[in-house]
Amino acid sequence: GIDEVDWASLRHAYGSAEDVPGLLRGLASADRAERETALDGLYGAVHHQGDVYDSTLACVPFLLALVASGEIADRAGIVELLVSIGADSASREDLDESGLHPRARVGVRAGAEVFVRLAGDADPSVRRAAPEALVRFLDEPARVLALLRERCALERDDRVLHALTESLGHFVRRHPGHAAGALELLTAQSSAPHDPGLRLAALGQLAGCAPDRLPPDLVAVAVGLLRERSARRSAGR
Repeated sequence: GIDEVDWASLRHAYGSAEDVPGLLRGLASADRAERETALDGLYGAVHHQGDVYDSTLACVPFLLALVASGEIADRAGIVELLVSIGADSASREDLDESGLHPRARVGVRAGAEVFVRLAGDADPSVRRAAPEALVRFLDEPARVLALLRERCALERDDRVLHALTESLGHFVRRHPGHAAGALELLTAQSSAPHDPGLRLAALGQLAGCAPDRLPPDLVAVAVGLLRERSARRSAGR
């Protein structure tokens, strides 16, 4: 349906959005350089400096379709673009007289089921990008928490685990009425036998959302974890 949109009548940062279909198709290219150029072009035109245009709204369904396709490479970058387009920002929206930012958020939320599937994607970079999207756009806090808990138990990639930890902290701040389970997970992650890097990340999230759950000897614990992490990295060289 991409050719059914009257792109020439829509606008982006540099005028007519008639070039947007080429950028969207570029995201599906088999050529990595073309995919990167297309993603940069979308950031520069339809999401220039965090702005949202009518062409941005028109892009959202196609971006969601692209990330839902297992045949598309570099989908993590598209997920991150969707998160940025749909993110709520008081400072941005205070300057938005058109009401496009809230509409963009609604558009991304309408496709939130896509992020549920991506949380268990075969590509670790996609799994790393998905948790933030889940917390931001799936309006079912209990379900989001259950998904995060499941992924924490199953995940083995350190970078994805760190993204899950960060999203648990975001969940606590976003859904204080459902925070107890997320805080239990963060508290567990901050303790042995978890990797020192993950424990430090969990402590950082607790410091920002539940400082009362931090250990009384926090400085000593943190220093010990930093030393252990450094030792492991040195041993792995």
